[in-house]
Amino acid sequence: MNLNKQLVCVSLLLVSLPWAGCQYLKEMDHSLRENQAANLQAASQVISQVLAKKPDMLSSHGQGLTTVTDKNAFYCYPLDAPVWADGYDEEWSEIPWSHYQSPEGSQSIRYRCGTSGNQLALFFSVPDQQVIYNNPVQSLASNGDRLLLATGDQNYIFTAVAPGSLTARYFKNGSTYRESRIDASWADLKDGYQLEISMPLALAQGRLSFQVIDESPQTTVRYGPLLEQPEIPWFIYQSDAAKQAIAAFSQPGLRLRLTSPNGWLIATSGSPQPQNPPQAHWLLSKLYRALLFSSDYQQKRASDSTINSAVNYANQPEFSQASEGLASSHWYPDPQRSDHLILSTATPVLYQGNVIAVLIAEQSSEQTAALTDRAFSRLFLMSVAIIGLTALALLGYANWLTWRIRRLHQSTQQALADQDKLIADHSTSRANDEIDQLTHSYAELMKRIHEYTDYLQTLARKLSHELRTPLAIIHSSLDNLSNQPLDEKSQVYQQRAKDGALRLGSIISAMSEARRVEESIEQAELEPVNIAALLEEITAAYRDSYPTSHFTLTGIEPGMIDRPENTLLAAPELLVQMLDKLIDNASSFTPPNGKIEITYQASSDTIGIDISNDGPLLPEAMQSQLFDNLVSVREASGDKPHLGLGLYIVDLIVKFHGGDISANNRSDKSGVIFSVRLPRREIAIL
Repeated sequence: MNLNKQLVCVSLLLVSLPWAGCQYLKEMDHSLRENQAANLQAASQVISQVLAKKPDMLSSHGQGLTTVTDKNAFYCYPLDAPVWADGYDEEWSEIPWSHYQSPEGSQSIRYRCGTSGNQLALFFSVPDQQVIYNNPVQSLASNGDRLLLATGDQNYIFTAVAPGSLTARYFKNGSTYRESRIDASWADLKDGYQLEISMPLALAQGRLSFQVIDESPQTTVRYGPLLEQPEIPWFIYQSDAAKQAIAAFSQPGLRLRLTSPNGWLIATSGSPQPQNPPQAHWLLSKLYRALLFSSDYQQKRASDSTINSAVNYANQPEFSQASEGLASSHWYPDPQRSDHLILSTATPVLYQGNVIAVLIAEQSSEQTAALTDRAFSRLFLMSVAIIGLTALALLGYANWLTWRIRRLHQSTQQALADQDKLIADHSTSRANDEIDQLTHSYAELMKRIHEYTDYLQTLARKLSHELRTPLAIIHSSLDNLSNQPLDEKSQVYQQRAKDGALRLGSIISAMSEARRVEESIEQAELEPVNIAALLEEITAAYRDSYPTSHFTLTGIEPGMIDRPENTLLAAPELLVQMLDKLIDNASSFTPPNGKIEITYQASSDTIGIDISNDGPLLPEAMQSQLFDNLVSVREASGDKPHLGLGLYIVDLIVKFHGGDISANNRSDKSGVIFSVRLPRREIAIL
């Protein structure tokens, strides 16, 4: 992984900055919600204390709500429009059924109650296997299947002669009277009948109950909540008086609900949604909700619709505690906005130590969310800016470091490729850092290597020059000594001295040869040379010169020697000297009767010559150093010195022609192959 990628990975650690900020915002959001709940509870307690001072305002009946505890008490839902009593339930589709079940469970009744302005409407569905109608000849109200509706003033009897409109009647002083202010209709069902009633709200005087009288030829059965109640209970409905009582405390973004002690809604005012909430960018708001919206608040009601249309809060956890005299709060998902919450606070309204009502205050989390939205927006934008600038700075810094290191690498590679420029490109900078110190160290190292290499390159010439005079003295002294009478043992020593002097002379000649080749290269002239003809001619000479080796020449077909693609601009005497060195090197390693193969390859760009021989493999560690001066992998043997100058000379000749040479082991590990590639271009003499 390069420096750019490494520093980009390091810059990713900056992501911890927005993460830490998000954690802080989450804690802040939690604290704001707790403060919102505490503030709403405090406001609710103040409102409940004010309402407790005027309990009569909490009910349109003027009796307060302390007596509304009967579980079978009527709750009258608000109707959208007045009801026309025709015996059918088209207007009641939005009003839920209430149920009465007799104690023994044998009889049941479904009923609905609603109010619209000053109208009280009732709808009953009574199961009856055999409907018996009223016989007016016997009595207008005391026979047939009938329903008794009890109010705070009278008990009204509803019985029908036939399906359709009927007259409500009541008994007073032993006589039957007709109530013209009540409209009612009877409709038969498959297994019973249904009764729809419309009457003035004031006529009920705040109390309501009923019983059903089911007649049959054998007996008369009476059932209904009226038979089980010591007195007629107050019925509950959403009155204008109660609404006005809480409307005085309403404010934007706050909804107040007033319920009876058993959880029925009697008044509502306001909305929990703020009118003009401050809005952050929608994308940032969604991102904030996704990151910070706490699952701790994901608690469901029995139905999300109760947030807006609940009429009974008895099953809500906050109401349960408030009905026992303890204020409580609860968070619910907002059914209108999935990324918001509704805070519901229930506070008891206490009168003389009794809970006469429960005040429920509801507020959206959007007000506190707006604060955290803005904070998150600023945090997000600042984080993006800081991370972007830091990443760009790190990337630029990485590119600068990479450029400096690459420049050091290139100068080192150039120094290795061209020994004449070992320290030419190791320029330093003013950074005065570790890389600058490394560059200084490399420059000093290359300088010393250059000095040492120059010393080694001139060592042979210096030794050759310095040793020739003392060697000539040794030769002349030995020759003069041979003219003197010597015993047999002294003659042996004299001969050994001559052999050593001759060997030393061969070494000096070999050391001088490289210098002569360098000088000859400097003076060589290029001319067109047919490489194929040259190889064919020189291979025949090698067969005679090295009779213990088998030579083969491949890649040259009959009739292709004179083709123009075989011609190369080169110095023929240098090429022959190069081939001589390679063949001499190959034959010295080839075992007796071993094979030396010369392969010729001609392409549009280069001419290749491969010389492969049987024998030992090249050491892996020495393959890259074979063509250096005074480097040899040959084991010392015999009287002929091996200073490693042959392949060095080959490398000089190949480079003069602009080519390259390599040495590798055969793929089958049976020997070594030297490959020479000479380009087809005009060679500039160096």
